[in-house]
Amino acid sequence: MIPISLFGIDVDAVERFYLELPSLVEDAYQDEEYSTRLFTLSGDRTLDHLRAGDSFLGVDPFIWQEEIVEEIMMAVKNESYPKVGLLEHLLSIEGIDCVRISYWMHFATNVYPIYSQKACQALSDMGVETPFRPDDIASYGLYVSRLEGLKLHAPAHGLPEIGLPRARILQLGLERFE
Repeated sequence: MIPISLFGIDVDAVERFYLELPSLVEDAYQDEEYSTRLFTLSGDRTLDHLRAGDSFLGVDPFIWQEEIVEEIMMAVKNESYPKVGLLEHLLSIEGIDCVRISYWMHFATNVYPIYSQKACQALSDMGVETPFRPDDIASYGLYVSRLEGLKLHAPAHGLPEIGLPRARILQLGLERFE
């Protein structure tokens, strides 16, 4: 049964995606920069997780007043996968968009996917329209639900065991899928 998040998907395209996914991401475990940043962090959703996300994204470290940092941390700590609604108000802070939030949530939880224009396009090409709108938390939420649908209904051979979060494997695979 196809979940609602994937209703309308091109079944042949998604089956081809799962067949190709292991070869699309076979080099992903060699990304030492990513692995080091992700797996050397300790604690539960700390500022270090956000800094790691910013560093991997390649943006300047944030320099905000303490109350803004507390507001950000409150949202990040209290959101539960796969929801994103508590993060919406962060978009009103200068320099924050859904892409940056997705990096924070990915590095803080290991389950949220990194928001990617190429991955959104691949999903749209498979028949499930997934807009990429960095200023719209609902579009990121839709992307999260699409990837969750792919995770839930992946065949045994479809998600390779390479020691990385499934969200990262799917995001990279979608970016590389043609």
